[in-house]
Amino acid sequence: MKINYLFFTINLFLSQTAFTQETKDWTIENCITYAAENNLTVQYNKFNEKLVNENKQLADNAWLPIVSGSLDNNFTIGAYNSSINKGYYQLSNSAGIQSNINVYSGGKVKLNKQKAEIDLQAAKTQTEVTINDISIQLTNYYLTILLNKELKRVAEANLDISRLLLDQNNKRFRVGKVSQAVIAQSESEVAQNLREVVSAQIEIDRSLLNLAMLLQLNDYKSFDIASVKIPDELSARLYNLDDVLNYAQNNQPVVRNQLLQMKSAEKSTEISKKSLLPTVTGSYNFGTTYNQYFNKALHQKAFAIQLGNNFTNVFGLSVGVPIFNQYSYKINIQKAKINQSMVEVNYKQAKQDVYINVQSAYFEETSSYASYTTMQQAYKYAKISYDFALKSYNAGTINLYDFNRSRADALVAQSKMLQAKYTYIFKQKVLDFYAGVPISLDNE
Repeated sequence: MKINYLFFTINLFLSQTAFTQETKDWTIENCITYAAENNLTVQYNKFNEKLVNENKQLADNAWLPIVSGSLDNNFTIGAYNSSINKGYYQLSNSAGIQSNINVYSGGKVKLNKQKAEIDLQAAKTQTEVTINDISIQLTNYYLTILLNKELKRVAEANLDISRLLLDQNNKRFRVGKVSQAVIAQSESEVAQNLREVVSAQIEIDRSLLNLAMLLQLNDYKSFDIASVKIPDELSARLYNLDDVLNYAQNNQPVVRNQLLQMKSAEKSTEISKKSLLPTVTGSYNFGTTYNQYFNKALHQKAFAIQLGNNFTNVFGLSVGVPIFNQYSYKINIQKAKINQSMVEVNYKQAKQDVYINVQSAYFEETSSYASYTTMQQAYKYAKISYDFALKSYNAGTINLYDFNRSRADALVAQSKMLQAKYTYIFKQKVLDFYAGVPISLDNE
């Protein structure tokens, strides 16, 4: 029996058709959305946003007056009272409302409000930074799963071919056309290929576990990803490096976060300088009192009459002028300036990091595409070599060992080509990330 069916089988399974198993499982978009809502680090950052927002509410309300009420009860044992020429006992009751309002503080109220708004925006961008970092990790893990599934398909195709060869050689052995050694070699090839399929499945399970753990899923055993149609051929990208650099340095959350931190530090410096200015505080107190003497000889009016007669309204305006406070104001100003300089360095470092990362991502994408096209060529010629080996094996001019070696070379070349292909896709997604393109596999 000729191995025309074998030729058809290996071409079918070595083709670069995408993994198309029906699944109801997670897409890359599902993973990113879920992580953005449920990842513990993201949740922590969102709680921090709420905390910073409460600080903003405090700053927004700082111009309002402070109002408090008081109710005092006192019992006095007096040693001497001139009206009765002896000691006395007195019960005093007082009630009042006190209020204070900031009239002037050099603009600190406004500055604190502006700083609180900046801090809130910075907290939100920090959440974006965390989500972006997790998204890149998710994409890498997701593509690793797709690659491992492709590699398993290759291993399964190889196993099917080995089994077909074993079946054919058994038939040839029964009619005396091949020796027992050929059968042993075929059986060994089947066993080895079966081990490769098992190893490929283990790699799939491991990569699925890694993704499930990154998503922090509890029920990871039933976790799987959705099928993705990856084209057989991938083309080179046409991004302009300068455009990507300009966009990333102006829009990446990590840069915006440091820019906001720098603006917040500038406000802190301004606020610290205002401590050298005088402050003006207005006050208003309203209250009344009632006194009860237990010495009958002391005259006292009724409770209601005393309360009505003893009403007081006190208006006040106080000015505080800093004169000397152990140089703490001056030191605090210097500390604020130093902190501002440090944050400015962080901002420059963030821009520099993004510049380096974009350059690296652009280089990696370009080089990974070159590697991918090289591996395509290697696989192409390995497959041509296999085709010749197949014809020679059918013609009986080479033995099974030489044929299997050629087949193995073709499978290795395909595996390397697939690895280069998915590496290139991941590098594309990293550059997309810096170019502001949402991460998706639908456009592949």
